[in-house]
Amino acid sequence: MVRRRWGMPVAGLMTWLGLVMCAGQAVAAPPDAAQGRALYEIRCGGCHDRSVHMREARSARSFAQVRARVAHWDRQSGGLWRDDEIDAVTRYLNDRYYRFPCPAGVCGTDRG
Repeated sequence: MVRRRWGMPVAGLMTWLGLVMCAGQAVAAPPDAAQGRALYEIRCGGCHDRSVHMREARSARSFAQVRARVAHWDRQSGGLWRDDEIDAVTRYLNDRYYRFPCPAGVCGTDRG
């Protein structure tokens, strides 16, 4: 019987490399607007309705300013969201109400 000496370590290494590459792709994926909607509805929907975002005198004049407002109110309410969750909520609000150009780093492509 011929026994392979390196068969199992090579297979284990290939599996490990595959997992690392998949994990890196998941981290690099743009935030999900559906996740942003869910987070917004759970945390913010009790106090905010669409009139907050549809009023004439909006405080945000850019995507970055929308994100800054989301981050500000996240901190005011306990600061539980990670950066990717803040991005997801910002993307949801921007897609739904504001329509500012979305940076490639957030939306995956420049949607401006």
